[in-house]
Amino acid sequence: MKFTKRQIEIIESATILIGEKGIQNLTTKNLAKKMSFTEPALYRHFKNKTEILKSILIYYKENLGIGLKTIFNSDITGLDKINKMIDFQFDHFTKFPSVVMVIFSETSFQYDNTLSKVVSDIIAQKRVMVSKIITSGQDEGSIRNDIGAEQLTTVVLGSMRLTVLEWRLSNYNFSLTKKGLILCRSIEILLKKE
Repeated sequence: MKFTKRQIEIIESATILIGEKGIQNLTTKNLAKKMSFTEPALYRHFKNKTEILKSILIYYKENLGIGLKTIFNSDITGLDKINKMIDFQFDHFTKFPSVVMVIFSETSFQYDNTLSKVVSDIIAQKRVMVSKIITSGQDEGSIRNDIGAEQLTTVVLGSMRLTVLEWRLSNYNFSLTKKGLILCRSIEILLKKE
């Protein structure tokens, strides 16, 4: 999806507002105030709050997709791609912790079909890409093949999600990058073909 410069500014401000005050405090009134806009000025760029939330998710999904494709297309082993993917993701969250608040608000979206669909698409996109990386690693011999790629994908994504959730719940009290390095070492031991 192509966003205008102003829409990106609104998306980024909305993401920061969610990070500061939680998703329940994202209102067009609060967002307009944060940006020194009027509410009608926001409505020239987005129809409503749901469209803003959907755009935040799509914007994140597109940025994630670009990063993952770059890693997938790199000329390194599948095992190294998994490590790079974790580093990329954790580095992105460290730079933009408010994005975590949006992504981990999926239970708030469960009764909104539009937002639930975007969250499902993000999860599916990531699952497919990680599964492809693992499959390529199994084919080239850097990743064990005695466990299916889908199960290994669940282990990788689940451990990443738990680490990020603990980071967010601790109010970002530890270095996600350092935890990521520890996680990479552990995952490497689990995935490495002997």
